[in-house]
Amino acid sequence: MLNEDSTRMTNRLLYLLKRLSDEWYCTKLCHANLKGFNNSYIPLFMSIGTKGISNNKLASNLSITKQAASKVIKELEELKLVRSEKCSTDARSMMLYLTDDGIQFYEHIKNQMVMLEQEYKKVVGAKNYENAIDVMLKLVNYHENLNKVVLN
Repeated sequence: MLNEDSTRMTNRLLYLLKRLSDEWYCTKLCHANLKGFNNSYIPLFMSIGTKGISNNKLASNLSITKQAASKVIKELEELKLVRSEKCSTDARSMMLYLTDDGIQFYEHIKNQMVMLEQEYKKVVGAKNYENAIDVMLKLVNYHENLNKVVLN
């Protein structure tokens, strides 16, 4: 049954959390020295990590098309944060790696995200925070599985 208390409506809460986290990305996440870097790149950029990843795996992990991932990767390459090379075991696949500047920026963003998580844990408690992450993972999994059923 739909909750009549508008302060607890799921769609309202998801909207507010997205809007407020986007605002945090824009105002608190410090990357002023990277002209042209768009906050929408962060999930993709951070998912490359310090060990690298294939373009296919990256797109799959984020549930986006390879074309959408490639578009952002191209822009990250222009910013000299990412480099791509043909996979040594599969010439059809591209491997993505952070450049030295990319690794430095990755660590910078990661440190700020860790500080935000620490703040969240102060607000709700470490156990509640971990429970919230578990719940979000289950909700993401639900929607990903729902999309697979629709596509098949």
